Amino acid sequence: MNTLIEISNPVYYVICAVLSILVLVGIAMMSKVKSAARGNALSATAMGLGVIVTLLKLQVVTFPWLIGGILIGGVIGVLLYTRVKMIQMPQMVALLNGIGGGASALVGALTLFQLSESNVHFTLVTAFLAIIIGMLTLVGSLVAAGKLHRVLSQKSVVWPFHNVATSLTLVVAVFFLLIGTLNYQMPNALLYAMIGTMLFSALFGLYFSIRVGGADMPITISLLNSLSGVAGAIAGMAIGDIFLVAVGGVVGASGLLLTQIMCRAMNRSLINILIPHGKAKAPAKATAPAKPDAPAPQTPVAPQPKQESSPIDQAVAMLRGAKRVIIVPGYGMALAQAQQEV
Repeated sequence: MNTLIEISNPVYYVICAVLSILVLVGIAMMSKVKSAARGNALSATAMGLGVIVTLLKLQVVTFPWLIGGILIGGVIGVLLYTRVKMIQMPQMVALLNGIGGGASALVGALTLFQLSESNVHFTLVTAFLAIIIGMLTLVGSLVAAGKLHRVLSQKSVVWPFHNVATSLTLVVAVFFLLIGTLNYQMPNALLYAMIGTMLFSALFGLYFSIRVGGADMPITISLLNSLSGVAGAIAGMAIGDIFLVAVGGVVGASGLLLTQIMCRAMNRSLINILIPHGKAKAPAKATAPAKPDAPAPQTPVAPQPKQESSPIDQAVAMLRGAKRVIIVPGYGMALAQAQQEV
């Protein structure tokens, strides 16, 4: 398929390195409130240019198809920008994570049927891993978005033999990976292995995310964001694309760091959030008070002075006396719809 320009390997590597650095700079800018919007725009622009350069380098599409794809994606982005409310951003992020994971799984699946003789086993393993991580990210993100959007129950859902089923689905997915890698020369076996890997990886994502409560979903979404980056990096290894490997690694590392920061802020471990354990203690039985041998003499009690200020009044007094007040609205305040009152 002919394109208007051809990009040599050295030029492509230099462009990928520069764009990867720009993505890192954009992420660094997002750590500050004043530069967060500019950092987001910088990273998004670098990613968009990276996609365009990669498609042109590999001669995947011609310019008309490229412009058409950009226009379609731009229209979808504008619609989401105008219709999605700020309170719906967590579930929007979850959906975008799921789309990224699904795209990586699709890349891995298509790679299985375009194998070359060089490094065939490496390509097979990375393609199957991209399918496993991509599918569990897709389904887990859909469950997270459904819980946050109240389409699914926000409570922690635990089915019978939940831990066993969760582990078993992952083990079976890895088993299909081995079957496909060892029998890649048989098209039917490779196809069945791919379908089995996708199915059980999706089931693992369902079991993994359905047991997390709605209040802990932001941390789960951050972890899924990291997994979407890992899936993208592994898919880049499968197709031999250096830019996808670099940016996927950046997204995976940054998402994992954010997950750790959020866990520390909540003073909880990630395992405790993903696998809640422990049962509520039964209330202690009330025991009848022991009867006194003789009634105690009644002593007059002086009337207590009435409290003139309530906790709310005290808070108001503190706010009035403060020189500077900073209110940091978080997801809990957004979920409670308390911004107007604040």
